[in-house]
This record gives sequence, structure tokens and C-alpha cells, in this order.
Amino acid sequence: MTSQIIALLIVSFSPTQQLEIRLEPSTGTLYGTTVINDCNESIIDTEGLEILPSNDGQIRWKAVFQDDVESGERVGQIHNFSVDAHISEDGVFLSDWAGWYPTPVDKAGAPILRNMIISIEPIEGWSFVASGNPFGNTWTTPRPVDGMALVGNKHFVETVIVPTPEGDVAVSVHLDPSHADKTQFYLDAADDYLQLYTPLLGKYPYDQFTIVENFFSSGFAYPGFTVLGPRVVGMAPKSLAPGYLDHELLHNWWGNGVYVDSSLGNWCEALTSYSSNYGRRALEDGPDAARSYRRGLLNKVSLDPTLDNGSLSNFGSADPNDGSVDRFVGYDKGAFVFMMLEDVLNGGAVDDASKSRIWSMLARFASDNMGKQASWKEIQIAAEQEYPDRSSGWLDSFFNYWVIEHHVPKTTPEIVANDTQVIEINSGEDWIDIDPDYRYYRLFPKGQISPTIAGTLAGTTVEVDTAEEILSNTGAWLAEVDSGTNKLLIGNQPIQNNAELLAQCKDAIVFTDNGFSVGGETYDGKDLAVLHTMNHPTKDGEFITLFYSVGDAGWERLRFIWYYTKDTTVIWNANETLVRRVFEPSGRIEIN
Repeated sequence: MTSQIIALLIVSFSPTQQLEIRLEPSTGTLYGTTVINDCNESIIDTEGLEILPSNDGQIRWKAVFQDDVESGERVGQIHNFSVDAHISEDGVFLSDWAGWYPTPVDKAGAPILRNMIISIEPIEGWSFVASGNPFGNTWTTPRPVDGMALVGNKHFVETVIVPTPEGDVAVSVHLDPSHADKTQFYLDAADDYLQLYTPLLGKYPYDQFTIVENFFSSGFAYPGFTVLGPRVVGMAPKSLAPGYLDHELLHNWWGNGVYVDSSLGNWCEALTSYSSNYGRRALEDGPDAARSYRRGLLNKVSLDPTLDNGSLSNFGSADPNDGSVDRFVGYDKGAFVFMMLEDVLNGGAVDDASKSRIWSMLARFASDNMGKQASWKEIQIAAEQEYPDRSSGWLDSFFNYWVIEHHVPKTTPEIVANDTQVIEINSGEDWIDIDPDYRYYRLFPKGQISPTIAGTLAGTTVEVDTAEEILSNTGAWLAEVDSGTNKLLIGNQPIQNNAELLAQCKDAIVFTDNGFSVGGETYDGKDLAVLHTMNHPTKDGEFITLFYSVGDAGWERLRFIWYYTKDTTVIWNANETLVRRVFEPSGRIEIN
């Protein structure tokens, strides 16, 4: 292999790069040719590529890409971040950051924004998808980009045209033949999301949205398409809850439409999480679902305040000296900041979420910045324009407090809102209830925290019923759980051993011969299983979680309990989820 830098000095106005690719899955080899035009004073980075002889001004290369896929697979996680580039008979995954083609970069080493065109030599029985808009075996980006992604496999493919209020969009689904029966779920879901969001945000930024089943755990969004892991695809329609496919589609506006200027932190995960994980609940399910989601985020950080370990301006920041800010900040807290911004723009809560000023603000932000790099500053500008009669900078204190600076307010009788906001407080003779609708970001007192497995897994002592042979297949992840003083009881014997302690808990669960009672309801059946968390009855701030299966069928659910970190109680009947419930303690604070 050789590594070299080829310097080009080309003067023009329209940077472009054209790629022609031939893939050899049996050997993991890629052969490519590229022409790069009009990248002023660019350096062409070919590190890791074997450059081949060429006499026609084109750059020719080959390279072998075979990452270790299995090493990045984790039970309970839908992302495998260890794979950058892999070519094999299992599938092709070439991410836009993986350096699998010569890349024009500036003097600082950053890829230059340019229009990109890629043509892929067909392989019989395979289908491929790349960044941009498709035309046969060629994809063209509709606006300058900083990279190209390419995926492919031996897939079942179906494509439909979806009319939207802002024009037609092609929706294509590429699935493993074993999941072909899931195709209609994804076509219908994408149609629903486009009908929901295009009236609110404007024209979908690409001609096509393609949903591709990957051959390893995924959940990654690229310009015009997304790759989803086999487990997520196979779980449809359950895996079409808010925050999955809708999240990936919305990245075509946020991140792959309006690009991220990370000088003030990466905002696009916050905005995408707001728009999908929260926004879709508010739009489709109403105020109660939105309130529940807000409370869940506050509960999550209250269970583990170390999650909020830095400012939004330092999440994914371009400054390497800023350190690592937790994903909770960039995704969850960032989404909550948009929830609070929505209240500021509306002057309070609105009954109809589709009428919220946040959507006209986001449509303006998208329109003004499509194909450009934008920062939190451009978001503030778009928000302030909702009130053009007000002076520029009227939201400075909001963005300084919640984005630039790092604040983690605690819920006390002395809590004071940022000067652009208000906190609702109800009171009685000897109590106050602070922010009962959960519209202000803050930490709960310990007595207001809903018990969930997230609190237990922060540090736990695991007690396992070793008589259950199924644990050898479903419980391997238990060895990776951090040790601590919370209790995780798995199986009948550990529950019996702690029966006296469990009976003292609030919101206790009671077991019967063929089921159990919890939350005021009784459930019976041999295929039932339950995950239930309680506050420790005598140790403030500690939690007890139990997992119990009535018969053998329910044990298969054990492998999935990682996914339910916001729930107090989850009940399954075989592989069907019957109940997801949150126990909500009183929000009142007694005043002496």
C-alpha cells in the first residue's frame, strides 16, 4: 500500500468531484477513479489508498476495507460505532468519514464542500445506495457536501412515489429478503412522516428517501438515506415509535440539509431529537404524551446528574480542548432547550402543537440555511425573527444561559427562572408544587424521582436465579453491569430471598400462582414477564429492579430490558409488549 498527497491548484467557481467505483465483495476490494475540478488551492488526501498509474489526469486507486464488525456489537445497543468501512459478501458499508476515496481538503485538513457524483458498476443481485439523488446507478448531490457514503447488499427493493404538499418524494426500501414482509410498514411510515413534517418544515431536501437494512447494528443517517440494523428492521412495526425512522428522516433537514457549524457546538442531534422523539409525540399524541416525555428526560438526569457534564456549546465542538460532553447533553438536554424555546416563542403552552411558533421558526431556519453551515447563532437569529418588531439580541440571555454557559438548576423553593422564562408554582398552606407540567429544565429532589432501571444500572448488585438455563443466552450482558448498592433481582429465587424487603416498597408488586399484580392491575398467563423498579424502602436514592417470567417464553425479553430506561414497569406477553408504565411520585415540597 502507498500513501501520498497530491497537490492541485485549480482556479474556478464550482468545486466538483466525480467518482467511478467498482466493488469486489469476495476480496473486500474497491477500485476507483476520480476527477476533481475547481477545488481552489486544495490538497488531495489519499492516505490509506494505493494509487495506481494514470496518464489521463484522473486519479486511480484501490484499497481493501474489512473492519472487524463483530467487535463493535453490544447487547442492548442499536449502534455499532466501530465500523467505518467494510466490503464483503455480507454487505458494503462505506461511511462518508472513512477516507475510502481521494478527498480534497483545505490547509487545515478539513474536507472542502463540493458537488459530488458517484457511479457504481452494477453487481448482479446487489443494490446500492449513495449520498444524494439517484439516477440509475449514479447519485448526484443536490448541493455541495463534505463527503460521500455508499452502502449495498443483496436486497429486496421496493420504491413508491409519495405526493407531499411540497412536491413528490420517492421512498425506497432495501431489505434483506427475510424481512421483505416488513416493507409496507416502512413505506407507510415514511409516507406518514413526510405528510407530517413537510407542511411544518418545508420541502424535503432530497428527491428520494431510502431506507436500507444494514448487516450490523446501525441507525445512521446520510444525505438522502438511512441504514438500520437487522434487529430494528425485524421489530417493525414496534421499531417505528418516535425517535427511530422519523429521527433519521429528519436528519435530511438537520445535519444533511442544513450543515453543522460546530464552533458553538453540534446542534443537529438536539434539534432532530426535539423534532422527532418529542415533536412527533406532541403532534400526534397530544399534551399528555408531551408532558410525559419532558418528565422522562428530567427524571433521567435526576437519576444520574453526572450525565449533564458540560455546555451545549461544547458538545461536538470543533475545539479539541473542550473535552468530552456526554451524549445526554447533545441529544436530550438540547431537545429540552428547544422545548423551552418553544414556550418562550409562544408565550406559554399551546393546545395545538402544529400551531406552535417553533415550526415557522424552524422552517425559516431551514430555508435560510439549506446547504450552508449554521451554528446556534443562526438558530437564535431565526427564533428572534418570529418577533420582527423586537430588537436584535432579545434572546441573548436565553441562549447564553442554556447553550453557551453550563447550568444545572436544582428544584428548591428558591429556584428562579432565566429572565426570558417563567416557572409555574402552585402552593397550599404548607406545600408548593414547582413546575407541575415539567416545562423548565431542572433536577428533581430524590423524593420526586420515578424509579427506573436506569437508576438501578448506575451501580448494582445482581442476584440471578441460576436455575434458569435461558440466562446463558439472554443474560450475558449482566457481566458488564457496574457494581454498586442498588439491587437487580433476576428470576424467582432472588425475588423470594428479598420478599420481606420488596413488601415494604411503595408501588410494590405482588406475585400470584400464574402471574402478578402491580399498579392496581392483575395479570395472569404462562407467557407473561415483567420488569419492575421500586425506590428502596429504607435507603434514600437507591433502587430495586426485578425481572420475572411466569413461564419459559418470557425469558427471551431479558435481553431487551436495556431499552426501557424510562419505564417503571414493563409487562410482556411472550414477545408482545402489554404495558409501559411510569410511577410518578408527588411533586409537592413540604414547607415548614
